[in-house]
Amino acid sequence: MNNRKLGLLLIFTLLFTLILSACGSGGGEDGQTASEANAAETLAKETEHKSDQATAKEGNKDPVKLIFMAPWSKEQVQARILEGTKDKFPNIDIEATGKFANKEEFDELFAQGVVPDIVLTTDGFDILKEKDMLLPLDDLLKERNFDFSRIRPGILDALRARDPEGQGRLLGIPVEDVAVALHYNKTIFDKFGASYPTDGMTWDEVVELAAKVTGERDGIKYRGLATNFMSQAMTQLSANGTDPATGEPQFSKNPAFGRFLELAKRIADIPGNWEPDISYDFTKGEVAMSLGLIANTIPYYPEELDYDVVSFPAWSDLPGVGPSTLPLTIAISKQSKHIDEALDVLEYLLTDEQQIRMTRKDVPSVSGDQSILEQFAADVLKRDMNVKGIYSLQQAKPAIYSPYGPDILLYGTNYVGSQVGPFLKSGDDVQSFLRKMDEEYAATVKEMKNKN
Repeated sequence: MNNRKLGLLLIFTLLFTLILSACGSGGGEDGQTASEANAAETLAKETEHKSDQATAKEGNKDPVKLIFMAPWSKEQVQARILEGTKDKFPNIDIEATGKFANKEEFDELFAQGVVPDIVLTTDGFDILKEKDMLLPLDDLLKERNFDFSRIRPGILDALRARDPEGQGRLLGIPVEDVAVALHYNKTIFDKFGASYPTDGMTWDEVVELAAKVTGERDGIKYRGLATNFMSQAMTQLSANGTDPATGEPQFSKNPAFGRFLELAKRIADIPGNWEPDISYDFTKGEVAMSLGLIANTIPYYPEELDYDVVSFPAWSDLPGVGPSTLPLTIAISKQSKHIDEALDVLEYLLTDEQQIRMTRKDVPSVSGDQSILEQFAADVLKRDMNVKGIYSLQQAKPAIYSPYGPDILLYGTNYVGSQVGPFLKSGDDVQSFLRKMDEEYAATVKEMKNKN
């Protein structure tokens, strides 16, 4: 006999005893006795009903398959999603498509009768709107008493700014942050007798320092500062490249873009630091400073490389302001038949338990808890690193969203970032080149409008 039935038997036995006792008390108490008997019977039925409901709820473990649209391998899905969640939700299976969430891949899946339940939004939410899959999450999470403050400040602002309908809705759950830092090679700084970079440096200070560690020593050319990931300096200025209403390019009209290209030119103009078509490789030990994604660097750089990290450089008039980054985000399709299960999984990914597990490996956390952020790569690092400094800046206010772009992302198309090299090679002054960017991107906007 199982525990539930045994419990019910005990309840019925007790109630039956009380009823018999009441019936034997006699004289003038018949109305009260009947009332007590009815009450006891009602209580017994309610107890059995609640027990049945609880048992049904506990036993509701029908297998559920969630189709996950993401260009991740099985190993990546296992490490980022399944570990931990599989123990928590053993009835939920997550099947990855291995595909990017773009129009072509969606059309291919739909033709096969496959509708993804959850989607990694590498190209933003516009494609989900086009495919009628947008599912606002604010109310659903509030119903679950979700604590929005558990997410690092700035991340939700960046996501809400991406609402293609301009309503500031939360259309996805951030699962992995995109954190950038300034990496520096201690050996090169020692060779030039220069002081190491520190947290909170401005771009002016970093350019000045780069000049001190650029030059030739023992027949080797050392570059002071690589121009990789320069576009993140643009996100610190919170500037949108097109008018959201008309799509008119703003590159030559918004001073922020001029400031950005001027910065790139100052770095390239350091004698010996830049020349056309050179390849910067921080891991070879010939670059003094390099900007980079910590998820791609700290866990994987060779042990023999004597380096450390400090916070991303800030503009002098924006002290303490870092890049506005867009985290890797998973959206839930409104066409899914398993929205509750999808929410269960994604909400669990944001628990402290999961965030700590993931970030101690190699996945930058989206947690609002500084102590969790500072555990990045703790299980794989064999040296002390200034991870705390990476998170010492606040995120810049996100640029006003424009459906015409361009996006300044660390994944996917990055039009502004792609123009740094051509600008440095062109010999054009800043404004002339920005006007060329206006003309070129206007053609892109025209194509977008023709498709719609």
